[in-house]
Amino acid sequence: MRRLAVLLLLAGCAVRDPAPPEDETLARLAGSANRALELDEPGSAATLYRRALDRARERDDAGAIADMAFGEATARLAQGDAAAAERIAREVREELARRNRAASPRLVLVEATALLRLGRDGQAEALASQVVRRGAEDPAAAKRAWFLLGLVAARRGDVAGVQRAEVALHDAGDPAFQADAVELAAHVALLRGDAQRGADDAAAAALLRQQALDYRGLSRALALEGAARAALGDAALAADLYRRAALGAARRGERDDARRWEAEAGRLAPGAQPRSSSQARSAARASPGSARSR
Repeated sequence: MRRLAVLLLLAGCAVRDPAPPEDETLARLAGSANRALELDEPGSAATLYRRALDRARERDDAGAIADMAFGEATARLAQGDAAAAERIAREVREELARRNRAASPRLVLVEATALLRLGRDGQAEALASQVVRRGAEDPAAAKRAWFLLGLVAARRGDVAGVQRAEVALHDAGDPAFQADAVELAAHVALLRGDAQRGADDAAAAALLRQQALDYRGLSRALALEGAARAALGDAALAADLYRRAALGAARRGERDDARRWEAEAGRLAPGAQPRSSSQARSAARASPGSARSR
């Protein structure tokens, strides 16, 4: 009887599929990369994610390849290197397609974000639209894609397009998405020539970005408020807002944004002439929603 029990126990063990062993090197690299990104060390994070991506390719693990590529592209964006982020995301998306696997919505989103910063709005819009259509797979990525679509619409002066994106984000509970909606509302106000409303909404968006520790978004909102204050004729305050936006961009190594916003501040030194409403609308399209400020 005892022998039968042992045999039954052994048989029970035999039919269970053992869990596949974890690649501890890959897990360690990914964990270290995540921690580096959380500590605002994107350079270190990008290097570690690259090593993790190489390991995932050696392992021939499509899921891990996609995850590590997303991590590296995100770190490159945090470094201000949109070109590298776009290349990484695109190459892995194409690599997955050769395996007959679709890239995850978040990987497509990071590529769209990089394209927007590079000024390739049409391509960014196409990819962001794909993410929106796949909203059931990743609702958070879809909401962020709506924000990108709103920024693209703002750049081309499409009030209805910005409003559609704002409505899609309006009831979002996450503070980051609330900040997106308020920022888009500021764009709508500026495009309609309501500079006071635009300034108020941009200031509210800046506070939300600060509370969410989204400092890139904070710089963008400061620049947006700067455009609105300039339209209201307060050149000194507008210049200060642009300089604060430039300071944050420079700290993150985003040289193009820093130079552009600092130049705008220089043009708005005390004594500068107030802008007309039409000039304010142009500023709303050109400065805060610019390709590299997302």
